[in-house]
Amino acid sequence: MSDSVKTKSEYRAEAKEKLAALTEEYVSSASAKIAVNVLSMESVRKAKTVLAYFSVGREPGTLALLDSLLKDGKKVCLPRCTDLDESGHRIEGTAAADSMEARRIKSFDDLARGAYGIPEPGPGTEPVPPEKIDVIILPCVACDRECRRLGHGAGYYDKYLSLVKEKCVTVALCYEELLADQLPAEEHDMPVDAVVTEDAVYRWRP
Repeated sequence: MSDSVKTKSEYRAEAKEKLAALTEEYVSSASAKIAVNVLSMESVRKAKTVLAYFSVGREPGTLALLDSLLKDGKKVCLPRCTDLDESGHRIEGTAAADSMEARRIKSFDDLARGAYGIPEPGPGTEPVPPEKIDVIILPCVACDRECRRLGHGAGYYDKYLSLVKEKCVTVALCYEELLADQLPAEEHDMPVDAVVTEDAVYRWRP
């Protein structure tokens, strides 16, 4: 099947197979190089407030990146899901569906077990409005060199990105091995400003 006719679901399945096949040595080495490449970006160096994510599983590791951002004096935020009821189930069919907010952390001690078992800022952390975010570092399933990003399909980031200021810089972290030639894009799908791999920083706009 040619890349031009693959669906997003097919790309996700293919990317997950490739991810499972990566060696631990590659994942560790690539994660370290990705962090260095992110920290070298001018937009990240100049940013006052950064929304990043806590990596889980075999995602490009972000712990060292988060630690460096904190040590650099950035206001570091992580997402906290706000679309869960008291039982921890997702709220569907309302304005709250697929919603998250940025919460500031000052150290890893501010994290608690959150939605889907992913560490997230605890309830006592400071909310930060979307318009205050300078850079957003996003997870992905796969990307391409034209800065199209394929997410996990839950919709959290799509909804959140509609709220940020125009000058907010979006950066997706992806292993070079998971880059696709050309991902499918729907009319509402916007490229990220940069895709950072262990080998390069691919930019959509200067």
